[in-house]
Amino acid sequence: MMYNISRVSLLIFLFSYIAGCGFKPIYKFSENSVDLKSYSINIINESNTSRVIKEEIKKSFPSSSEIEKDYVIDIEAFENLDPLITNTDGTISKYGIEIIIYFKVKATNTDEFLINDVVRGFAQYTVETSEIESDDKKKRMIQTATSSAIQMMTSKIQSDTSITNDN
Repeated sequence: MMYNISRVSLLIFLFSYIAGCGFKPIYKFSENSVDLKSYSINIINESNTSRVIKEEIKKSFPSSSEIEKDYVIDIEAFENLDPLITNTDGTISKYGIEIIIYFKVKATNTDEFLINDVVRGFAQYTVETSEIESDDKKKRMIQTATSSAIQMMTSKIQSDTSITNDN
């Protein structure tokens, strides 16, 4: 009888110790997590931005009319295409693509910017003998570089927003 009481007491003690140890799962979605659907996108230099970059940005921030937009992200995107390897005959065999995105985040009810930052995405591709294949590769690498920059931008927005919410 005494053995059962000490066993139950030990079990209750271990359970309360483990429950109160302060463990928090780091990948748990919490009430403070940022919903990217609550952000509306405004591409400032839309006429100077390539269609591929605009499509990648719009794909990353889906627009939904049912959800009220709490924040506006003003985006300026620039594309740099630099030759990396030039052959002896002067032709270029490898290009580097850099996508630079300047972004500002503000709440819809204010004109004050909450975040003002810049991100970059990089990719490179080799020139093929076929111009069609080279253009297709270039398009995919622009998508890759843009996607990389957008991932970094959303990470910065989520990080800065969670820091703001914690204070």
